Amino acid sequence: MPGKNMKQVVFLGVLVVCAALFLIGYAAKDRKTVKKIIISGDNAPDFRLPASDGHVVDLSAFRGKVVMVHFWATWCPPCVDEIPELDKLYRAFAGKDFELLAVSVDEGGVQQVAPFMQKNQLVVPVLFDPERAIAGMYGTYKFPETYIVDRQGVVRYKAIGPKNWVAPEYRKVLQDIIAAR
Repeated sequence: MPGKNMKQVVFLGVLVVCAALFLIGYAAKDRKTVKKIIISGDNAPDFRLPASDGHVVDLSAFRGKVVMVHFWATWCPPCVDEIPELDKLYRAFAGKDFELLAVSVDEGGVQQVAPFMQKNQLVVPVLFDPERAIAGMYGTYKFPETYIVDRQGVVRYKAIGPKNWVAPEYRKVLQDIIAAR
């Protein structure tokens, strides 16, 4: 009888140690894959992505301009509703020390996004991040998500979720960042 209880205690102890090691390993694995979530005041991570016109775009090439980096997808209903407003904003501010980069996380890339852009007659520049590597660098997992980056490459405004970017309060946010030197 005492031998049987001892075997059960040892078995239970081994089981507890294995479970603890598994949980520790799983937690350590997650910590390695989680990126820093970029917030206002952080330097915007630089990136290089293909654009809808076939060129490759580097965020750092726009240093000296205010840049709106907007993560979106055609499968995201709030994104689909919001992108025409961003297109209007882009048209209104084009050439005013401002650039808008709409970063699509659609897995289908240009083949999936181009018909949507054409159908809606949108001209906003679209970049493609189908593996969501750049979205991950920013800590973006909810779409849409927008960052306004100042002339020095610092995030000055972050918005999670859709916004009416042509509304006076959001235009003012953008105008204030553009006006700051």
